[in-house]
Amino acid sequence: MGLSLFKDLPAVLLELTICLLIIVFYLFGHWLCVRLIKQDPNNVNKELGAISGTLLGLLGLLLAFTFGMANTRYDDRRKLIVEEANDISTVILRADIYPDSISHLLKEKLKMYVEARINFYVAGIDKEKTKSYFLEADSISKGIWHIAANYAKKDPITTKSSELIPALNTMMDVTTTRREAGEANIPDSIMYFLLLLCCCSAFLLGYSNHTQIDWVMLAGFTIMLSITVLTIIDLDRPRSGMINMDSTNKYMIELRQMFNQ
Repeated sequence: MGLSLFKDLPAVLLELTICLLIIVFYLFGHWLCVRLIKQDPNNVNKELGAISGTLLGLLGLLLAFTFGMANTRYDDRRKLIVEEANDISTVILRADIYPDSISHLLKEKLKMYVEARINFYVAGIDKEKTKSYFLEADSISKGIWHIAANYAKKDPITTKSSELIPALNTMMDVTTTRREAGEANIPDSIMYFLLLLCCCSAFLLGYSNHTQIDWVMLAGFTIMLSITVLTIIDLDRPRSGMINMDSTNKYMIELRQMFNQ
């Protein structure tokens, strides 16, 4: 897949791009309006107010819709990190019910697993590293499963295995769910339509203004609209930007303390 404007560009560059597009389309609309009026002084469309209001209403509706989508995805990702931290801590605690030789081996593997899962988040937007750490954690979890499964075959008392095996299965399953949630972004088609609607609204506002440009109004409109769009994009990019999950990922980091007890 090629370059995605909303996923791959740095936030500052994206903000400047959106601001520039809004200003350019507004000025182009104003220039076109003034030119047409010079050619025909009676060429003033009195219905533009209603059209502008309708378009701005549609823009507001789409902004609310995309913000809701981005916020829901952000909240789901945050909850999954907490859920995974709880699942891993459960497996670490239940490893204590095994004999010391097996428990020690399980905890060594679990310690490696926790580090791989922490690194999976720390890798950020580096897709190669995130994939590498995901596969590393997957390989370690299969090793943990192999140890638990072999012990379950040898031990005639199934109480220990019945406690650990379901928790281990849940711990392994949540990684796939979390990875999918991290890759589930607002479709590019919706974001491009939102950008197009911003440009069209700016053009129509400029076209409806046949008097002198109010630069304060234009600056305010441009800044607030671009910041709103950027906030939506930032919410939709959990591995970069100002809105991240560092505060939530601390629950994964705190799992290291369980191996020092």
